[in-house]
Amino acid sequence: MKALETLYEKPPIFHHFHDRKVRVETPNTLVVGPKGAGKTALLLDYLSTLPPKSFLYLSLHDVRLDPRELGDALETFCKTTPLTLLVIDDYTPALALPQDIPLLLSSTDTALHVEGFTRMLVDALDFEEFMAFSKGAASSEHLFNLYANHGRSPAHVALGETELAKALQTSLLLDLYDPLLITLFRHMALSQSRPLSLHHLYQSLKPHVKLSKDSLYSAAALFERKGLLHFVSKFDAPKTPKKVYLNDFALKNALTFEKDFLRRFENIVFCELLKKHTTIYYTPVVDFYLPLAQEALVCIPFLPPELILRRFGGMVEHLRGLGIKRLSVLSVGNEGSGEKEGIVCEIIPFWEWALQC
Repeated sequence: MKALETLYEKPPIFHHFHDRKVRVETPNTLVVGPKGAGKTALLLDYLSTLPPKSFLYLSLHDVRLDPRELGDALETFCKTTPLTLLVIDDYTPALALPQDIPLLLSSTDTALHVEGFTRMLVDALDFEEFMAFSKGAASSEHLFNLYANHGRSPAHVALGETELAKALQTSLLLDLYDPLLITLFRHMALSQSRPLSLHHLYQSLKPHVKLSKDSLYSAAALFERKGLLHFVSKFDAPKTPKKVYLNDFALKNALTFEKDFLRRFENIVFCELLKKHTTIYYTPVVDFYLPLAQEALVCIPFLPPELILRRFGGMVEHLRGLGIKRLSVLSVGNEGSGEKEGIVCEIIPFWEWALQC
């Protein structure tokens, strides 16, 4: 109880809030999203609008709190203190929630639901938000280069290259903490923007790592629930290996010295698609197939427009079979357009496309 009194008397203060595209507006909201996406900042921004001594904020990651004693202590504290709101950051369902008081909860479990709560997903920065977070005037191309290297975490926008690698590694260690999970995540992340067979990964790791097939599949599900990884199916081939994308595309650079900008660029495009599209596939010809929008995308950062349009001509039969009306070719600076058999092909720089997406 003394710990709760201390937290009540000295609530957290947050001075540097940047506006996001989402905002906490009412109590009884469950904020879910990957670690480092900015959930805590949104909670504290909401608290800044409330009168002093009207709320209690606590984080279940605060090592000063004893989880075994917290449930009963919270119930008593809420009954004996004039609170109008209880905020629990890093919430886990293992904690019994007090009754008869409005709550705000946050969790890194992106699949979590709590009965009676409005669920709000907070993802890391998209390109437009990254631009708003970056200080000083700069061209869209320069900001894209920064975004591609720094990734999506709000906390990493202003870091230098050496600091960035350490910050990404530290964040991953804090989120996964188990050496086996970190090993498995690293191996999956190295397949960035490529199809990954978990069965083949198990076969390759088994001689070197004490591992069961069930634990590998459970780890993949955990990474997905935490919003660390996303898996995209091949269209009309559910048993084919799924492509792997990192929620923070810059994280691979903190896990290996190998550089592969083409794969990272595809991952960057995928993260923008997540904003609006829930049904995404890949095919042997296109990187992303959006059936509900009758659209496909391919990522070709550096090829000249005339060569891209020649390649487009060879894709038309495949696109027509998918019912595609529009092909977007995402580039780094190149522009152009073409049309064939009623299918429009637009070559557009990533930063222009992302601001329209």
